[in-house]
Amino acid sequence: MTKYKKALIAAATAAALIAAGAARAEDRPKADQQKPTPQQIAADKDFGKLSAEGSAAFQDLSLARLAIYDGRVDEAKKFVKRAETAFNNAKTDETVYNKAESELKPPVDKVAAANKSAAPAEPADAKEAAKLKTPIAWLPVDGSIVIDDDYKPSASKTEAVADANKSLKGGDRKEAVEKLKLADIKVVIVVAVLPVEQTIDKVNQAGALINEGKYYEASQELRQAQAGERFDVVDEVAPVSK
Repeated sequence: MTKYKKALIAAATAAALIAAGAARAEDRPKADQQKPTPQQIAADKDFGKLSAEGSAAFQDLSLARLAIYDGRVDEAKKFVKRAETAFNNAKTDETVYNKAESELKPPVDKVAAANKSAAPAEPADAKEAAKLKTPIAWLPVDGSIVIDDDYKPSASKTEAVADANKSLKGGDRKEAVEKLKLADIKVVIVVAVLPVEQTIDKVNQAGALINEGKYYEASQELRQAQAGERFDVVDEVAPVSK
């Protein structure tokens, strides 16, 4: 992975989180503005909005596991409780979308290779196969803008990547992608998603186990909640010249 790609991916997550909060204010219809159609809302959502509360809650899972490992039980309880509240609030978040797990489009480049463990396993029987084809609610908790693997640096493209990073730093992801597109750089928008109900169940169980003094078991529930993470390509932006 080139240094340009790394810089862009690193900036993307922080910028997307900023955009997720800003999007709520932007989505409020003004008095003299026509309400967006369902199609417009869907198109905007597909571009990769993230749930600010979901993202924070997902981080709290790691903090809770680390606290358990270090014997900081009271802190673990706090992180789990905070995650419970945030995930329950995020259930009605506008970023949630319904999709069958089999319809998720994990990236096939180095992002997928680096996160191989998060790929869904092959179904063991017909029941599991049917489950993978049943639409469920997914919560986007992280995201990346990934430059295509065929990217070859040049003076103009290096400048475009630098400009895109500036846009990401300012929270303008769409502008960043447009700059890359105009510089003939193909990019892919990838989001990390969690199954809403399954994640909430795991976190609730972890909280109950901590209260019972079953710390190892609680950590395992949190680990399984994290293992539910999947990846979905929500947009592919082709270069102008293609």
